Amino acid sequence: MELNKDFSEFSMMQDIGRWHVTQFLRRIAQTLQPDILVLDMGAGECAYKKFFSHCRYKAVDLAVGDNEWNYNNLNVIAELHNLPFAASSADAILCTQALEHLEWPRESVKEFYRILKPSGRLYMTVPMSHCEHQAPYDFFRYTSFGIKSILVHAGFDERNIKITPFGGTSLRIASELPRIKGLIWKNGGKKSLFSFPARLLLNASIKTVQLLLMTLDRLDLVKNDPFGWSVETWK
Repeated sequence: MELNKDFSEFSMMQDIGRWHVTQFLRRIAQTLQPDILVLDMGAGECAYKKFFSHCRYKAVDLAVGDNEWNYNNLNVIAELHNLPFAASSADAILCTQALEHLEWPRESVKEFYRILKPSGRLYMTVPMSHCEHQAPYDFFRYTSFGIKSILVHAGFDERNIKITPFGGTSLRIASELPRIKGLIWKNGGKKSLFSFPARLLLNASIKTVQLLLMTLDRLDLVKNDPFGWSVETWK
């Protein structure tokens, strides 16, 4: 299975946000029973397929998000608000960092609910803070209240919804700091005679500040300003 960008191999310092998403999926995979049907909605290149090798994993995507991705690993190409699966057929559904790319997220999550078996589980991750990406297929960012509204509207019991922040404000800022490099190099930094030493200094400075912010994040007891959320619920 060839991937052009394997998110699952990113270290924390390579991509703080993606690392936390990966750890969530690793944990979820370890809780699932062998041979159950797991549908990965918005699977992209299927970077997380290997975590679910003990399950009957099926990848679903519309295959339009990123021109650099390899979509040949998909099992089904479909719109997530109009899925070709029978009602009550899936044991678990994954939807990681994909809900923001759906023009019809409420309708899509209603489809997830329809497809899940009784007691079937839904696992999602969604961003609250992120730059625009995969244009023009980038539509929404989510608060915890927005996610809960979508899930309840789809039919999930509010009492069974667990929404967990990926850190707090400090971790969010730490995850966004590398974007400063992009601004500098995009606006002429690469053409500078001093770009190489400047790059080294900037990289070291950003990593140092990131480590400090990640340490300070434990002081944030409210955590209502994260870069995103993990979601667990069942039918």
